[in-house]
Amino acid sequence: MEHGRTCPVDPRACDNYGVFYFFKRGSETVQCEVRSEPDGPGFEIVITEPNGVQRIERFATSELVHDRWVELHKRFEVEGWWGPSTQDGRG
Repeated sequence: MEHGRTCPVDPRACDNYGVFYFFKRGSETVQCEVRSEPDGPGFEIVITEPNGVQRIERFATSELVHDRWVELHKRFEVEGWWGPSTQDGRG
């Protein structure tokens, strides 16, 4: 996984930092960023699909964003995505 800044892997411990995760399947990449809400309290997960479409999911608490991140990670694995990895593909 690649970090946008120095931040623990657990998104619940992040404060005003984003953590980037990359999942790969063949030549496709999905990028996920877990970060603090830029305009106030809370957290976001920004998911950028291989086609460039981006969606943002918002959460009120660190527990909720962590639970959703675990859910997404499991879903990516079930769908055949490999990761999280660094941007250059090294685990």
